[in-house]
Amino acid sequence: MKLCVVGFGLIGGSIAAASRARRPGARVVAVDASAVLASASVRALSDERVDASDGPAVERALAAADLAVLAAPVSAIEAELGRALAHARLVTDCGSTKRAIVASAESSVRRGRFVPGHPLAGGPSGGADAARADLFEGQRWILCPEAADADAFARVEAFVRALGATPVTMSAAEHDRAVALTSHVPQLLASALVVLSERRRAGAAEGPGFAGATRVAGGNPAVWRDILVTNADEIASALAELGAELSRVAGDLSRADPNAALALIESARAAQRSRG
Repeated sequence: MKLCVVGFGLIGGSIAAASRARRPGARVVAVDASAVLASASVRALSDERVDASDGPAVERALAAADLAVLAAPVSAIEAELGRALAHARLVTDCGSTKRAIVASAESSVRRGRFVPGHPLAGGPSGGADAARADLFEGQRWILCPEAADADAFARVEAFVRALGATPVTMSAAEHDRAVALTSHVPQLLASALVVLSERRRAGAAEGPGFAGATRVAGGNPAVWRDILVTNADEIASALAELGAELSRVAGDLSRADPNAALALIESARAAQRSRG
């Protein structure tokens, strides 16, 4: 299998590493900026490297691949998708939001060869230096059928399974609504907690619970800008729902009434237990 990975950071590099580890004979072409391609990690994880600024070379790499994987930030995926669909046989992406990316494919006559995706995996550090062959092992990988042909979807689904991930199918709209709550709001909450701790000079009292709750607070703002812009409505809705829940708790606590807070804690405890 020949894989063309456009965007060779943590996710792209880990896809390359996992493909090589699990699919003997797999060949990986890395497409990124020349400065990225010069790193020892990228060179070790790829068989060929193509400078993203060399349009004809990128087109040749896409055309020669069995699968093109767009593993860049959302805005870069939107910009690259048209070219990928024009030249590649099969295309998937790893964008953190899906509606904007799906919309950018609607005008392509080859949109049936595109399977939108989002691996729910990551790490504390970005870049190919942090890439791991086991990053996707046992992790969910959302796939959105949208306009994809049945054959294209089946092939990408098989590829995801081969990397050790578990495919989960949902629409782009369902995806964006879900990850607003499970990924995007937690990022904002973690960031807010760190800022408030600094403001209150509470650092000396931070323990394991605080560390766990704020693990993702070091997110790269450049990456998060695309996410916030393309999923603003769902994030705002989730924040409003969460805010209403917390406001109710705060109102009761201001009257020294802990019942709303205790009910929230008990409901969460029961939900966690039911998940096994």
